[in-house]
Amino acid sequence: MFSLFLSIENLEKRFNHTVILDEVNFSLERGESLIIQGKSGCGKTTLLRCIALLEEIDRGRIIFDEKVVSKPGYVDRSTNRLEISMVFQQLYLWSHMTVLENVSLPLWLRNGKNRRLADEVAKDQLAQLGIDNKAYDYPNQLSGGQRQRVALARALVHSPQLLLLDEITANLDPETAHKVIGIIENIIASGTSVILVTHSIFTSTIWSYALRFDGNAWRQEKLR
Repeated sequence: MFSLFLSIENLEKRFNHTVILDEVNFSLERGESLIIQGKSGCGKTTLLRCIALLEEIDRGRIIFDEKVVSKPGYVDRSTNRLEISMVFQQLYLWSHMTVLENVSLPLWLRNGKNRRLADEVAKDQLAQLGIDNKAYDYPNQLSGGQRQRVALARALVHSPQLLLLDEITANLDPETAHKVIGIIENIIASGTSVILVTHSIFTSTIWSYALRFDGNAWRQEKLR
């Protein structure tokens, strides 16, 4: 049975008195997924950063699992009730670290796992994404699609309940982008909620909703 676990209520975000996001409302039940679409500059990435609790909001509330984690003047980054991971468009892989070290890092930092156990979990995640043979390579030795999978593996290694993705196929060729989206849809099928910022149009029925900015307002549209 699904339960409501993410609710965005009347969210507003300003930078230097300029309103970037205004009256954003949507909700997801556990296991549901969302595509965010809109013209460049409408605040899509800023919205993801607010949900990831990387930005404070100026009005409204963000609620996870019936707990308010963000409102004006307040961000609760200590909550462990919901695991969130985000993959940025720039990926931010550490060039001086191997693929395995990049993927293991969240386990070292967040969970205090020992090096051997962290590496075992990371290797298993790389194998699930089909790049375990690249574990000891460095990011600059990989193709764009392979680097994208490394970033995904790093985001997934601690089994998040919510995965935030910021235009992760924007710099990929169409064939590689299609493969990456296929991986994302398999992640959704496994029960992880995904919020994806994209300009692409998807025909798969696995996506639950689209949140679109029509130039005047944000509207949540049911897809299945």
